[in-house]
Amino acid sequence: MRYPNLRYGNPTELAYYAMGVPVPVLARRLRRDERTVRDWISGRTRVPWWVPEVLRLQRIEADLRQRQMGMGALAPRLGVVGADVIALATPDAKKPHELRLVDTAAPLTSCAS
Repeated sequence: MRYPNLRYGNPTELAYYAMGVPVPVLARRLRRDERTVRDWISGRTRVPWWVPEVLRLQRIEADLRQRQMGMGALAPRLGVVGADVIALATPDAKKPHELRLVDTAAPLTSCAS
């Protein structure tokens, strides 16, 4: 596209900044209806130019605020693990590793002479 229409934003950029954010929270941050935001994300309607810009600026401000507080970037959320997901090994499945005793009374030899 030689002369892009500057009235509309990039839907890929919107999808990037909306990644992991629930639609109600995103709608509240943009002060728009949830249905409107859902239409933007699905591609049913065009995204106004200011939407990706506002989300980009909000992310920059959040990163700056965290850096000023000395927190750095937050780790990504990995999810909640339930107890029924974890499978522990039974004692019969593996032999415990044998411990090797180190003779501490033996003198240590030094490389430096």
